[in-house]
Amino acid sequence: MKVQVELPKAFSVRDENEFYPIRHLMARLNPKLAVSQVGTGLHVQGTYCVFWGVVYHEDKFPSRKEVEAALKEAGYDFARNPPI
Repeated sequence: MKVQVELPKAFSVRDENEFYPIRHLMARLNPKLAVSQVGTGLHVQGTYCVFWGVVYHEDKFPSRKEVEAALKEAGYDFARNPPI
């Protein structure tokens, strides 16, 4: 099965230790996918602080604008959080 995904994609986790399993999963899906932690902050529908990460192709680290767009799509609350 083939799937097409637009990168970068952002996600949030409650615990910083959850990044390791996500990195492992992305490497199993495609060895050229990389995961980076980009910050902490509130989700638009949440009341507690979470850790934010971004998935991207290892050959092309996303620009600040691309990361912010991915975070906005994932639900990062730019109104209540400092800029990334």
